[in-house]
Amino acid sequence: MTDSDVDSHVEVVLRCFDEDLNRAGFRTVSTSDAPGEWKWVGKVGLNDERVEIKLTDQFPYGPPDVVLPDRPSEMSWHRSAGGVLCLWDRHSMGDLPWLEVPALLDRVLVWIEHDENGWMDDEPALDLEAYHQPYWMSWGQRIGVPLFVIDEWPALAGYWFRAARPNQYGSFSVAGGRRSAPPVGGKPKTRQRGRQRSHQPLNGIAVDLGEMTVPLVNSADLLAALGQHRASAEKVLAVGWPVLLVCRYTRLGAVGLIGFWITRSGGELKQPYFEVAERFASQRRRAGPQVSKVEDRTVSVIGAGSVGSYVADMLHRSGVRHLRIHDDDHLKPGNLVRHAAPSCYTGALKTDAVRGVAADRAPIPQIGQGGAIKKLVDAIVLLRERDLVVDCTGDRLTWQLLLAASRLTGRRFLRVAVEGHGQYARVDVCPPFDGFDNLPSDGVRGMTLSEREGGCGDPISPTPPIAVIETAAIGARTAIRMLAGEPVPPAGERRELFPVVP
Repeated sequence: MTDSDVDSHVEVVLRCFDEDLNRAGFRTVSTSDAPGEWKWVGKVGLNDERVEIKLTDQFPYGPPDVVLPDRPSEMSWHRSAGGVLCLWDRHSMGDLPWLEVPALLDRVLVWIEHDENGWMDDEPALDLEAYHQPYWMSWGQRIGVPLFVIDEWPALAGYWFRAARPNQYGSFSVAGGRRSAPPVGGKPKTRQRGRQRSHQPLNGIAVDLGEMTVPLVNSADLLAALGQHRASAEKVLAVGWPVLLVCRYTRLGAVGLIGFWITRSGGELKQPYFEVAERFASQRRRAGPQVSKVEDRTVSVIGAGSVGSYVADMLHRSGVRHLRIHDDDHLKPGNLVRHAAPSCYTGALKTDAVRGVAADRAPIPQIGQGGAIKKLVDAIVLLRERDLVVDCTGDRLTWQLLLAASRLTGRRFLRVAVEGHGQYARVDVCPPFDGFDNLPSDGVRGMTLSEREGGCGDPISPTPPIAVIETAAIGARTAIRMLAGEPVPPAGERRELFPVVP
């Protein structure tokens, strides 16, 4: 498709949109070759309220800007700072509803009705950023809005803190916990060309704004929100240093976070925003609906190789906080093709590699580690003390050891393995629930393996990485459902992946 084809497509949609608005009584007041220059005016409702509709450059894949110029301009969660009505959330934009002009005008009428009735059944959208200008900065080859990451809000709330400057990805975080107001001396030291030293830490304050009925916008409101810290902040600003104001606010019970990079220049206060994210709470919200049921359960994963590394990683992502992995092997370069850890962990114990990957994502809680399970007594102790044991070794000897321990303890475990070098994914519930038979083992075709590396081990398995990841996903899903008390297939699950083609 050429540029002219794209232009023709947009033009056809635009002309239809224009004709439909004209038929609805709207007058076209501005046109151009570019969608962003088109504008219409008209009236809607019983009171003939004046409406202005203007396209953006994203049309037709972005909604038009709709403004009610005669309506009082008090700040509202349902209009942007420029007065543009908030008519759709991101989810409801997928069908391009604004292209149906009757539906667009009905949406405006619904907005007017809700506005006049006080937004009784309002959704708690947390979009305070829409009412402020962003703080743009550059890092590497990119320009964007930096992201400030905190672990937990209560650790900072109501206190000053220091923050490292944004890294090469635009992310920055606290460089020390709570502290008192920073001492203020003379002007900040500068480089020869007058640029402030980029390595200097930043001073910030964490403030809870409470429930917000209207968007907080102006500088006076921000300074007032500082409360007892206002005088100290004014002193920092007076000598030319920025102050980071990190805010928590609520709206209809939902919690939002935003930051302001406050500076004072020539008596003028500027407060562009930057993004703020709370690590632990935001990750927990995305861990799945079972997180509250699994976070206090104890799990051991035996084998931190290919399948085991992904099973352990997915369980940790899903909120299992009391997780332990068992293995004595080291991570080699060839393992990286089918392992959850990146190359920086080459040479480390596989358990350390899996723990390191999890810690990079969430330092707390850390995954525990233990040695390989080789004795019956160790297997018995493990089954008795853990809520669930998952065997990911792919080793039949370890499987037999755990089966014996299971018979002696009356405890179940899971076995997660790839069959036939990628032909089948297999997850066994050992022993099966309700007296069911074990999963079948038929259908696996023999393969000639000729590739070997040093040592006296087996030939190299050609198991595809995709087979490893899919098998691990089935195993992790089964483990999560068992931990949460949800039903699972009584004997487990077996799925064909890469059949051998004769």
